[in-house]
Amino acid sequence: MQLFGAFELEIRPGTPENPAGVKIALLRYTRGEDGRLFITPECMSYDEIEGQINALQDELNELRDRARRAFQVT
Repeated sequence: MQLFGAFELEIRPGTPENPAGVKIALLRYTRGEDGRLFITPECMSYDEIEGQINALQDELNELRDRARRAFQVT
């Protein structure tokens, strides 16, 4: 199962008076009976959970790159 769009990067552009700001929002989740938030479906094998983790890491890496550009870090 592929994971699409669990996170969103909200960027507030900087001005000479105020620096740029970024926040990461959680877009996709399910809530368990105990109130916990889950960002992956239930996985029934190691390969499934590994795929979910890899997809989350890929998405977070993309957010890092976008945040770097927002802050113009070299």
